[in-house]
Amino acid sequence: MKKEKPVIEYDPCGPSGNIYAILGAVSQALRKQRRYTDFNTLRDRVFEAQSYEEALQIIGETVNLVEIHK
Repeated sequence: MKKEKPVIEYDPCGPSGNIYAILGAVSQALRKQRRYTDFNTLRDRVFEAQSYEEALQIIGETVNLVEIHK
């Protein structure tokens, strides 16, 4: 059974847009779903990304990223 994608909100111009802040939020969301291996795989792929945009694209495969502007 496939788990529902968690929703992560971030402001690309604020502290929540930092890739490490986003990964922290993703980690918490996936832990609640007990998807530890999924997060570890995702994290490794993000660390190999060549750009911020590529990292966001990789994260977006596992969670729904919602861009907000404050």
